[in-house]
Amino acid sequence: MGLWGWLGLLYCLHVPGSVWGLDGGGQGACRLTAKPVSGSVYRAGDVVIGGLFPIHVEAPLPEQDFKQRAYRWLQTMIFAVEEINRDPALLPNLTLGFLASDTCRSEGTTLGAALAMVTGQEASVVGTECGTTPEVPVIIGDARSSASIVVAQTLGPFDLPMVRQGLDYSDNWKYPSFFRTVPSDAFQARGLAKLLRLQSWVWVGLVSEDDDYGKFGVQLLLQELQGSGVCVAYSEVLPKLPSKRKIRHIVDTIRESTARVVVLDYLDLFNGFILQALMEEVVRQNITDKQWIASEAWVTYSTIAAPKNLPSLAGTIGFALKKADIPGLGTFLTRLHPDGDYQKSDPFLRELWEEMFGCSLGVDLSVTLSSRRQCVGESQYADVSQLRASYNVYKAVYAIAYAIQDMVACRPGDGVFNGGQCPDIRKLQPSQVTIPC
Repeated sequence: MGLWGWLGLLYCLHVPGSVWGLDGGGQGACRLTAKPVSGSVYRAGDVVIGGLFPIHVEAPLPEQDFKQRAYRWLQTMIFAVEEINRDPALLPNLTLGFLASDTCRSEGTTLGAALAMVTGQEASVVGTECGTTPEVPVIIGDARSSASIVVAQTLGPFDLPMVRQGLDYSDNWKYPSFFRTVPSDAFQARGLAKLLRLQSWVWVGLVSEDDDYGKFGVQLLLQELQGSGVCVAYSEVLPKLPSKRKIRHIVDTIRESTARVVVLDYLDLFNGFILQALMEEVVRQNITDKQWIASEAWVTYSTIAAPKNLPSLAGTIGFALKKADIPGLGTFLTRLHPDGDYQKSDPFLRELWEEMFGCSLGVDLSVTLSSRRQCVGESQYADVSQLRASYNVYKAVYAIAYAIQDMVACRPGDGVFNGGQCPDIRKLQPSQVTIPC
């Protein structure tokens, strides 16, 4: 998308009073009725970029609680903001800030965080109308398709710009202010269908996840296969919380089917234990005669590529997003020590260290951490060898920055508003809407 397209992304946001509520706590006071956002990292700026990242997973999955990969996405966003602020040419007289929140892999929490961001959480307004400048005029995330669709359906009609770094099958015609830094995953469905045809694999099985991504993925793949001569032997769905019995049933179907090709369209690696459970059962049943076709999300998933799985998964073919190098990110991550002054404002860093290194930092210890060894403060977190989703977060921040740069360059008389007016970058008004330029 060109810079003018991205200009439309940020060029003003309309958030009506309907997302606010009167709390009755003061005369003419207007206050957001949503719950406060917990687990947030904030830095002030002339323009504050929002970020939604599924850093934790809500119960009943405590063993899968903290997601280091999502935390790295958050840090990549911070790195990009700091890099832009140091650039003397990109936005020389403007400072970017950020407000990033943990969505806990919950659609409700994601929507609540987004509402709090765009309205100014807990901000009181004098008067009868809730018409203050929104805290956040644009949001990056959530990586999960289902959560982003909830936000798009709720705030999309109000032209809230949202830039996703993850794959999905969503319809951008329905959500014109809904952007992404990767192609629609409809292209992946097209690629999978073409691969099957080229290899003359005409009898295949399908396994997908039980969410919008999985349902739309299978639907699009079936559409692409129409008239191709490729037939589907079975189509199984992995529930979000499958029982051992359900896993065994799916694997039994795979084993007993005469289809030797299995297309596994799975995205939710935040629930990676489900995929691992499936593969453990495949290995247990000693299924070694199947050709696996992987979707983008798990084809590079190192846990699945463990040596114990190779007899069953050797030869797996799939599509992957291009990985990229972000100069300086590795060095930035090595500075993430929980005893640093800046990191004291990060509610996630201490937990990251304790989870990664199996130690305790010795402050406010819980019973579950009391037996862990003390962190010595020498370990470092800087795995930048497979930057795919992180790079898409990085690109999203820069796309927004370039859009702001275009807005700054607007000349009075040449603007898109009445009388050729240009927007005040530091005071984006709720009455302004996202429009192309």
